[in-house]
Amino acid sequence: MDNRFYFENTINDNAEFSGQEFIHLTKVRRCKVGDNIIGFNGNGFDYHLKITNITKDKVVAKIIEKQKNSVFDDIDVTVYLALIKNDALTTAIDNLAELNVKNVKLFKSDYSVVTIDEKKLNKLNQISIQASKQCERADIMRVELIDKFMIKNDIKKYNNRFLAYENSKQKIEKFSGSFAVIIGPEGGFSSQEVEFFSKFCNTISISKTILRADVACITAVSALKAVNDEN
Repeated sequence: MDNRFYFENTINDNAEFSGQEFIHLTKVRRCKVGDNIIGFNGNGFDYHLKITNITKDKVVAKIIEKQKNSVFDDIDVTVYLALIKNDALTTAIDNLAELNVKNVKLFKSDYSVVTIDEKKLNKLNQISIQASKQCERADIMRVELIDKFMIKNDIKKYNNRFLAYENSKQKIEKFSGSFAVIIGPEGGFSSQEVEFFSKFCNTISISKTILRADVACITAVSALKAVNDEN
């Protein structure tokens, strides 16, 4: 992880590192001109780089080679997660990124007890970037907000659609292709929400016990990936 760095900007054949990544490169790793590093920008490729210039707020590195990341997952996996408490949400985002989830879409459910602002959303996306560095994936899991009632149309793009519901008797069966799963908040879903989501999702049971929301995310994605024929 310590030799992987995230960059957003490229100019010609050069990658530029600023902000937190600049600090990590210069203050933590104490990198110098001529050092070799690995960069990624969220497109699924690793970039082998050589640092060519360091200014007061920017590190510039020349792109030497571009390679498809070895842990890149072509299967599109999205989690629709009801808003949960901050600590649990941070844990969920960190772990879902490590599980190669492509998108997390947060929504306010009937029993959600917290809200989220732009600052918190940006922080969650930064956590996603750091998790990508940790697990050596080269794409970035995107975290965004969605209105609960917009999920009905948004989720149609996935081959398989699931609702994790503690009272479901349906066990997970083998399937193939992209998938999305809806996870509720600490208090679960209201009966109206279960009725709404069940119209366009298969309700599934992921555990015999009641799980915390952050644990339910990890359990659901892991279980669904395990029976996906394309994994």
